Amino acid sequence: MKVWRKRVSIGPLDVEEIFLSTTKGMMVSFLTYGGIITGIYVPDKEGTLENVTMSFGDQKDYHENAGYLGAIIGRTAGRIKEGKFTLKEKEYTLSKNYGPNQGHGGPHGFHKKVYTYEIIEEQNQISVKLAFHSKHMEEGYPGEVQGFVTYCLTEAQELLITYEGKSTVDTLLNLTNHCYFNLSGSFEESIKYHELMIAADVFTELDETSAPTGVLLPVENTPFDFRFMREIGEEMAIDHPQLSIAKGYDHGFLFNKKNPVKLRLAHRFSGRVMEVETDDEAVVIYTQNYTQGQILPGGRKLKEGRAIAIEIQRLPIGDKEAFKEHSVLKVGEIYKTYTKFSFFCEEVN
Repeated sequence: MKVWRKRVSIGPLDVEEIFLSTTKGMMVSFLTYGGIITGIYVPDKEGTLENVTMSFGDQKDYHENAGYLGAIIGRTAGRIKEGKFTLKEKEYTLSKNYGPNQGHGGPHGFHKKVYTYEIIEEQNQISVKLAFHSKHMEEGYPGEVQGFVTYCLTEAQELLITYEGKSTVDTLLNLTNHCYFNLSGSFEESIKYHELMIAADVFTELDETSAPTGVLLPVENTPFDFRFMREIGEEMAIDHPQLSIAKGYDHGFLFNKKNPVKLRLAHRFSGRVMEVETDDEAVVIYTQNYTQGQILPGGRKLKEGRAIAIEIQRLPIGDKEAFKEHSVLKVGEIYKTYTKFSFFCEEVN
């Protein structure tokens, strides 16, 4: 296995891009700015190596990063209804960047941080441990928070992401990564032709602002039933008010405890498959329903519905602070969770 680095300019910042590779050819690259994953290169059934996560054609665009491509999200992933919450009878008001709500930790969340790091080389795997520090009242959140996000690439073609954190006072912490996937390796192809399985019996109902109402709806007999492999586009074609609100999927799914594999994404024509294991509770699936006209490699302008974001996390905070307790980190406690993305090829029937 190999690791190498290069200096890059991201807007006014001089940061590093770190590359990890296996002897089988899989490669992962990411920036010390935002912990942004810029590439996950895996072979298809013919052995062709392609990037299956969406990236910018010009690296300077990572400075603003419309769409949060590949970034670490914190302090809290997803929306917080009305951008406020209460802890120990004290109300905290957050910066708002998603209409009336806060989203993904605010405009200057963890996706804007420059991380320090440590490289750890072991047999059959290489890890890079990114360190972060969040000041008291940063973006409106109480407590000084310190922690780590570790990217580990293994010879088994696995990308393991581990999150750790602790706070000086009770606060909220709910971390994720915001990679967008298209296993075809071409972001000109619609994500609708991918097949998806989510081990979840319920999903979050959204209000008109795309914040959770606090109600968990059963997936059965709805286009949100991905308990068995289904083509994404077939389900999106079903008329459903929740799909209309988000113009597609932008919903949380609460994992059941039966399946060790919590999510499976497959692309029939390339043979690529991605499986997800995690000890976290939920996933937010976003089918890239909007575009800011991002420019991709080769000068192509991004169209809608060309990727799927798979955000492993706690449930977002909804109306009347629904699900808030899932994201509370108390002083003296350690926040720790992991997500493993495994990549391989098979003939998809």
